[in-house]
Amino acid sequence: MAVPTLKMGERKAWEQTLRRNALALALYCFGIALPCSAPTALEQCGAEAKLLVSPKEVQKSVAALHAGGESRREVYLFDTEGLGLLSQGAILRLRTGAGPDLTVKLRYGEEGRLKNPSEEGEIFKCEVDLVGKAALTSHSLRSAWKSKPIPETGEALHAALSAGQLKLLTAARISIDWHRVKRIAQVQATDWEVRTDGPLRKVTVELWEWPGGKILELSAKTDPKRGPATMSQLREMALASGLTVEKKQEPKTSLVLHAVTAVP
Repeated sequence: MAVPTLKMGERKAWEQTLRRNALALALYCFGIALPCSAPTALEQCGAEAKLLVSPKEVQKSVAALHAGGESRREVYLFDTEGLGLLSQGAILRLRTGAGPDLTVKLRYGEEGRLKNPSEEGEIFKCEVDLVGKAALTSHSLRSAWKSKPIPETGEALHAALSAGQLKLLTAARISIDWHRVKRIAQVQATDWEVRTDGPLRKVTVELWEWPGGKILELSAKTDPKRGPATMSQLREMALASGLTVEKKQEPKTSLVLHAVTAVP
């Protein structure tokens, strides 16, 4: 941007305004809502409202919500024992079953800060996960997974990642010691779909099970501007169906990784 010809006092004020705008945009992307008149990264991403309900009520949820179309897949999560990747906002995930894929997800950063490094056949996406009172912005790059042995070590996972996915990690300055990375968790995921005539046209019921634990989540895709309204509608649907909403609302991946590694 060209700097206009201004007097010293005016120039300082102009520079301070630029810095405030940049800070506001960055904080908004981290889930801290600040008043802003210009379009933000949040408005340019897709969004999904997510609500955890009691995992003891799986059958009750399916019956009360008239959910159908059951599908199953395996979800593999990779990190270090100390969750060195998650602590930097990075998630490495492989899913098998229908439409198998290998995904690098970065839960941080401002829109436009990370350029699209995708290659042919890959999907680069910006999305906002609405969890509890938080709006978690992330960028992800997904590539199709072909029939290969599931990686167990960091070296094997590194070899399986595409050039674009490695570029994304480098651009985000994620520090990775691949010798310490390994397959941390294997999750059995079961999904059901709920179709309604109300404001929430489609809701997904998703059960994650792993040795020693399970999570049940209701989710609905929405426009970021309608995020709070969609979250309220999702909660109302759960309560009206007699479901128990969990007090602790966190992303599923984080909960699984912390539970499996017992890292607080």
